[in-house]
Amino acid sequence: MKALVVGGGLVGSTLASRLAADGHDVVVVESSRDRLSQLADTLDVQTVQGNGTTVEALEAAGIADCDVLIASTASDEANMVVALIGSSIFHVPKVVARLRNPDHERSFRAIARQLPGDHVCVNPDLAAVEKILSLLPVPGAADVASFLDGKLLIAGFPLPRDSAFSGMLLSHLRLLFPERSVLAVAIRRRDDWFIPHGEDEFREGDLVYFSISPAELDNVLELVGARKAPERRVMVAGATRIGIGVAARLEAAGVPVALIDEDRTRCQEAAGQLERAMVLHGTPTDHELLEDEGVGRASAFVACSDNHQLNVVACLLARRLGAAHTFALVDNPALSGLVGEMGIDAVISPRLLTVGLAAHFVRRGRVRAAAALLEDEVELIEVDLGRGTRLVQGPLGEVGLPRGVLVAALLRDGIVVVPGGGDRAQPGDRAVLISTTERARELDTLVGS
Repeated sequence: MKALVVGGGLVGSTLASRLAADGHDVVVVESSRDRLSQLADTLDVQTVQGNGTTVEALEAAGIADCDVLIASTASDEANMVVALIGSSIFHVPKVVARLRNPDHERSFRAIARQLPGDHVCVNPDLAAVEKILSLLPVPGAADVASFLDGKLLIAGFPLPRDSAFSGMLLSHLRLLFPERSVLAVAIRRRDDWFIPHGEDEFREGDLVYFSISPAELDNVLELVGARKAPERRVMVAGATRIGIGVAARLEAAGVPVALIDEDRTRCQEAAGQLERAMVLHGTPTDHELLEDEGVGRASAFVACSDNHQLNVVACLLARRLGAAHTFALVDNPALSGLVGEMGIDAVISPRLLTVGLAAHFVRRGRVRAAAALLEDEVELIEVDLGRGTRLVQGPLGEVGLPRGVLVAALLRDGIVVVPGGGDRAQPGDRAVLISTTERARELDTLVGS
């Protein structure tokens, strides 16, 4: 397909890189000459310098024959204008608008219903809230994704020294879980990612992703050595949209929550939006404040202020004071390596979440759901298998799965099956496949009919 990306910032450039890697023809429109020069030097994309909210710039970029338009500037208003021009004037089949303000999102959806084509709003803040809420029930997880209508969890855990998995062969999982309800699907070892095989070994310090039946989650947590908190209460640092969103969802679920912010005005605004949460005025790196508010008894400390370096420092202090688990909102790719180190359990990147949602929309068809793991090096997709699909042509060990591609699970008649090489997929199954991102293009040949 031909994809037109308006906005060459962090989100736009990451999306352009992802789409180009998937084999699409990508054009990026950006007003900054310096930013365009950087993109041209590092990415295999075309670039057009200009204001993407103007018809002239969009025409120069070839909008008339593009298949996908992605509006990813830092401005909600600009993104709405770009998306609406693409839909109403040029009838682009698929349009993605990055919108952070819920009011803008509602307005765009109302207008888009009257326009041709397929539209989606991607809200980085809402995506971050959902990711944080998915992590909270899984102690010690660096990442969590749900598939097959909640019947399968993909969760990543750093293996500590005392983990029962350390030194174990992957094939021994079948002895621990004879029902085949748990499978190791990806491992990061130092700076390398790989899709493992049965004779690979778990090692201390590995970040291991397991596919898990929810019924086996407690057993996996025990073997991993995940810490459990004495109380179920959460402290949130940052009265941002994300912080308030997390606090509101937690208090609605009956979870005690305290929200801290150093800006008095934002504290007052948060107090007006929340009903039972305790709102505290102060800095999240104040040792005395955190101790007085009982951070050592908290099941989780979530740092989601707009200052991402502050988030990292606050998490380190909270863990030192006894918080069971810490999550930091960080959009700096260089800091993602902090996962599992220095007391930070998970790093949440709105940028990568946005890229993943937009990329899923572009590929939507047989693909029901998709998720990128951490640094976007590994990709998961959930697909419907048709009668002509290559995956149903024989035992999975014989259909020619490329190295780096694994069938993590099948859903058949409402039952999740973790298959082995001798098992067969059947037409009508739903499958969860995992691959390294560089191999993701090959998934289309496996799941297409």
